[in-house]
Amino acid sequence: MEFLTTKGIAAGIEKIILNAKEYIVIISPYVKVDKTYIDRLRDADRKGIFILIVFGKKEMRDFEKDKFRDFRNLEVFFLENLHAKCYMNESTAIITSMNLYGYSEEHNREMGIEILNDDNVNLFEDILWEIDSIKRAAERWTFSQDNGRKSFFSFDEESDRLADEWPDFGYCIRCGEKINFSPYYPLCDECYQVWSRYENIDYQENYCHRCGRKVWGSRERQVDYAHPLCIDCED
Repeated sequence: MEFLTTKGIAAGIEKIILNAKEYIVIISPYVKVDKTYIDRLRDADRKGIFILIVFGKKEMRDFEKDKFRDFRNLEVFFLENLHAKCYMNESTAIITSMNLYGYSEEHNREMGIEILNDDNVNLFEDILWEIDSIKRAAERWTFSQDNGRKSFFSFDEESDRLADEWPDFGYCIRCGEKINFSPYYPLCDECYQVWSRYENIDYQENYCHRCGRKVWGSRERQVDYAHPLCIDCED
């Protein structure tokens, strides 16, 4: 076992996701996943690695839900009285005080213990038993459309078709800079840092993420973080 402080925990969680071969478990009352973790988890999902997330305390906000809508090997559960924090794959587990929440890493003093399966087989098995118990006590959580607005994100054949047709690049919806195309992250890094201070997914932005056409000030439906495509590109 190894004792970890705040930065070591953050690095350890990323290694757990990167090195997973069979499964990834994330147990965290508060879940607010930054772009690095989401990119790592999406890579794991594409490899067919099973991902289990159990969160609690309060519901995810809509823009957090949208990050996971295209995952195919993911199960999410909600347990209101959850307070445990655990991150693991088939070889490594971290038991810690830190939530999977950017604020915790940047502002809090955290500590944790890293446990290797090869060195602590019985202890590792105990952790797996407790995770199974938490999962059985929790409520399975689904990604439903809550607001009735047309969304780019859904589990249907049309969304799969759109994902296959994504271009190689897009445009930041705030400044218009050319960036990687992803409706889940339609802002450049600099504009995202500004947006994340308020996390207003309905705040009117300036450019279509797909075609780069200026939309702000027109009579068409506004472009925002939750709906980063103009009408022509979304239809």
